Amino acid sequence: MKIGIDARLYGPQITGIGRYVERLVTNLEKVDKKNKYTVFLRRDNFDFYKPKNPNFQKVLVYPRWYSLREQIFLPVVFGREKLDLLHVPHFNAPIFYPGKLVITVHDLIKNEWNPEAVTSHSPLVYSIKYFGYQIVINRVLRKASMILTPSNHVKDKIVEKYGIDPRKIVVTYEAGVLEKDKVRSNKERAAEDVIKRFKINLPYFLYVGNVYPHKNVGRLLDAIKMMNEKLGKIVYLVLVGARNNESIFRKRLERQILEKDVLKYVTLTGHVSDPDLIDLYRGAVAYVQPSLSEGFGLTSVESMMLGTPVVESKTSCLPEIAQDAALYFDPYDVSDIAEKLTKMLEDEKMRQELSRKGIERAKKFSWERLARETLKVYESAG
Repeated sequence: MKIGIDARLYGPQITGIGRYVERLVTNLEKVDKKNKYTVFLRRDNFDFYKPKNPNFQKVLVYPRWYSLREQIFLPVVFGREKLDLLHVPHFNAPIFYPGKLVITVHDLIKNEWNPEAVTSHSPLVYSIKYFGYQIVINRVLRKASMILTPSNHVKDKIVEKYGIDPRKIVVTYEAGVLEKDKVRSNKERAAEDVIKRFKINLPYFLYVGNVYPHKNVGRLLDAIKMMNEKLGKIVYLVLVGARNNESIFRKRLERQILEKDVLKYVTLTGHVSDPDLIDLYRGAVAYVQPSLSEGFGLTSVESMMLGTPVVESKTSCLPEIAQDAALYFDPYDVSDIAEKLTKMLEDEKMRQELSRKGIERAKKFSWERLARETLKVYESAG
């Protein structure tokens, strides 16, 4: 079978989805020696991917994602390769592509939140884009032979919102994207001293990711302030950003920090390297995930993998992924967030137990397992 993968989002520059595509392709190369693959890339990531399996070849394409050009020109490009099956690892598959199709839907956040929460575009531009999004996702969900999702939460949302037959939706859990070989030895960690370099004070809670409004970082700031005022001692919050640190949402966060008078409690690191991030996870009291909606919860899995206890929202997919390996709070209730953070800080025995459970839970998630499960879907659909 000849399988095409639309990998225009491949690589770390597109954060979560890019890492998903990268890990999927890399692990398919390991587990599938039978089928032939054509991996479609853009100019900016074409050299980033270097096939190691002779059954994998790469092809250069030019249209950007989420553009009208991808809908017009990609059906021709994909058709030219005479594929038996095409996998588009996002909702933006070309609606006029006539061949067999598998798609991945990572979340339905665009359906759940107002424009302010998911875009920096003007209301008019966003309305036009949202109209196009609904046309595309409605069409491709029905056209696709199989649909992949990273959690049962997303699967259920697709069934509820679009009336799709649940039998053609397959859950393939993802994993963390931090590489184990990036872990520094104790000696290297001491020499590097990441905590001092970023001017971080102890003890601290850690948050990693974007700061879109649905990530709920604003209430986390309120909770840190409330916690500190009740404790009478300073506990800090370290916010590690995604690669795009100049976004309107980042600037909005900086204003919130000043307006809420929490600057003395908060450190903004911006984007950091994987070895630095691992050290920051390991130095934290706990990893805190206050999000109102997630498709998988990748950073929680990374934290569990490293033995850092997790305290997070009891909402969307997060309890499905962490199960009993996390302490949960109501993400809409600032006092509950503050209470659970305080409990995590003061209860060392609980932290140790959550650390142990987290390490075991994280073993359930593997990119190689995802690749094998995805391959089964290809064989079924093709």
